[in-house]
Amino acid sequence: MAGSSMDSAAVRIRVTRDLGLFDVTMAALGAMIGAAIFLLVGAAYAVSGAFVLASLALAVCIAALAGAAYAELASGRPDASGGAYVWVRSALPDPSGFLSGWLSWGGHIAASALSALGLGVFLVELARPSDPASLFGPNPIEVSLVALVVLGLSATLHFARVHLPTRALGRLTLGKILLIAGLILIGILSLSSGGPPRGIPPGGAVRSLPLVLGAGILFIAFQGFEVVAQLSDQVKRPETSLPRAVFLALLLAFLVYAGFFTAILGNVPSTMLSGWPACRACLGGSEDMVLVSIPNFLGQPYVREAFLIIGIISMYGALNSNLTAAIRTSFGMARDGLLPRVFARIGGREVPPAAVALTFVGSGILVFLTIETIAILASLAFLGLFAFVHASVIALRRRERRSGPGFRVPLVPAVPMFAIALNLAMGAVMWNFPARQDSPIAPGVFAAFFGVAWLAVGLSYHWFAGGRDIRSRRTNGSATEVHDILTTADDRVELERYRVFLPLREFEDENLVELGARIARARNGELSLLHVVEIPRNLPPKAIRFRYVDERIRGLQRLTRIGEQLGVDTRPVVKIGHKVYEIILDTIREEAVNLLVMGWRGDRVEGDRRVFGSNIDYLIENAPCDVIVFKTQAFRKPLKRLVILTSPIWSLEGIDDLALILAEEDHPVVEVVCLASDPAEAERLKQESSRFEGRAHERGVTVQPKVVYSTQWESEALRESVEASLLMIRATSPGGLRKFALSPVEDRIVKLAKCPVLILRKWA
Repeated sequence: MAGSSMDSAAVRIRVTRDLGLFDVTMAALGAMIGAAIFLLVGAAYAVSGAFVLASLALAVCIAALAGAAYAELASGRPDASGGAYVWVRSALPDPSGFLSGWLSWGGHIAASALSALGLGVFLVELARPSDPASLFGPNPIEVSLVALVVLGLSATLHFARVHLPTRALGRLTLGKILLIAGLILIGILSLSSGGPPRGIPPGGAVRSLPLVLGAGILFIAFQGFEVVAQLSDQVKRPETSLPRAVFLALLLAFLVYAGFFTAILGNVPSTMLSGWPACRACLGGSEDMVLVSIPNFLGQPYVREAFLIIGIISMYGALNSNLTAAIRTSFGMARDGLLPRVFARIGGREVPPAAVALTFVGSGILVFLTIETIAILASLAFLGLFAFVHASVIALRRRERRSGPGFRVPLVPAVPMFAIALNLAMGAVMWNFPARQDSPIAPGVFAAFFGVAWLAVGLSYHWFAGGRDIRSRRTNGSATEVHDILTTADDRVELERYRVFLPLREFEDENLVELGARIARARNGELSLLHVVEIPRNLPPKAIRFRYVDERIRGLQRLTRIGEQLGVDTRPVVKIGHKVYEIILDTIREEAVNLLVMGWRGDRVEGDRRVFGSNIDYLIENAPCDVIVFKTQAFRKPLKRLVILTSPIWSLEGIDDLALILAEEDHPVVEVVCLASDPAEAERLKQESSRFEGRAHERGVTVQPKVVYSTQWESEALRESVEASLLMIRATSPGGLRKFALSPVEDRIVKLAKCPVLILRKWA
């Protein structure tokens, strides 16, 4: 293996697959249902009139063709994460890969700017309601300035690595959709209320140009499955989950958009919609259509504020989703040599500062354009990107004659070629998008020129710098990367076998591994070693360098030999993911772990109650198995004196077996200290100890029971720890009103004991 002097075949390198169908569907919907639903209803009506829902249906049909291509490529090649550009780069000749990545980056920058500008509109409206007479006019400059501030806040949070887990984001997205559904219900109920005439006047005959223009401006609403592609290597059962997520997200997004547009347009005064395409609502800003409609909803004045707040929440979620996608794309391209290396450089907070900064700058420039211009820019970028994806399906089908797993696009190459033609035709038609009354240039024309300039800049860089760098790398060969050594086949785990599981942060604690191996040997079980490489959520799992993982491989290999020397089946794994405790808990559940063993060096953690640190405390409280925490500081062999503390709440059961396992090599004296407050308690504890004495005698281990009458358990425990080789306690189980992993007395004993400490928590 290049780059490593040791064989890493025995160490499995995995990207954690912890996302299910719900998580991926919600991730796609989080990007789809954001700014477009609140901002583009006016723009769509301005060009398609009464047939706005037909334009919406056309947009979702064209997006569904792209979704089918994504479903095939993502489900058949789940290891090729990073987005569509990865597939295009592997399937089509240069510079197709660069262009697809450049379009994806630009599209997500534009989508981020659209969300930020929408946030500016809604925040200004919430703070200072507009005069109805000023609607459908130019936006005040403070809207763009507020949008710039929001962009800066989001970029700062990316710098600070403040991210919610994908699962938590999924639940928030579901809540967002339910809130929007509530607004839709209120809007539809409002249609039957009295008042001046509202709603869309009867339309004329359907014409193709307005229909396609409406579909083009709305196309950005359905680009969320690019997020699905970037998550493909983190999805469980990708061959079925990814295609279902793509089509389910498209269906749900279409239903939400259709209901929302019906509710909004149905409550706009008819006087503003009549006379299309020269109506008052057709000549001004798209963002003002919802502001005209809201006052006619039932439940005023509270519905207006609720509407704006829900819109702000939705658009901020979409902003973060698109910013993350843009950063991931630019980072991946830089890692592959398609962009300057500075974009792949990880800073002190383990984020790529240059990628975050330039994405912020690009979006910040766009927020000073009109909403229609930004939306068309994003639509053009994704139309071009999806055309490359369709072409990749054709090329890969010809190259790979055999059918792969997962979804398959029907009638290849006919369907992809038809989709490419539709994408190019729709992109060309957007040139005809009309200008609003406050704009000196039509947004379609401006977006076309801006898009051409973006492509020219990208191609110029690629020709003079990026392309030459790539050709040089291909000529000279490339070093081993993480994706070259990833384990793709699933492990076969004997779930009925006893399993001891050690998550390792460092590789210096050989005593901890030896403990786990001895327990596994005594139970005729297996020892599983895990090291988690944690990376920021705005980076793909394969963002880390091989040399960084190689150090972990070497450390695990060295510790694996300890288990093998004791005759224990030992399985070392490196997992790459975003949240350490989630990965550990998922592994415990998937492998039916019986015993979790964790080490603690004895370093004090800031705070009085977090004795071990957030991850260990959380796992003690939530792991669905027995848990051992071994404070290994000052641990020395041979063992001479083991002290087991028992009391009315500290049982001997379970901890006695561990003492016998530890004593089998050095045969130390095992002292059972019974802490009692009265003779009755002492008698019960002595009876429990006597049963243990008999078992120990059979193994040649000396047990010395000792009764201490005291209620000051902490003081007695610390006194007994002075001359002990190891202090052992079976902790009370967390539950009830307990907030922390251990009781206060147990906390202080672990912190202050003068010897190593082993704590056992039995799973109820």
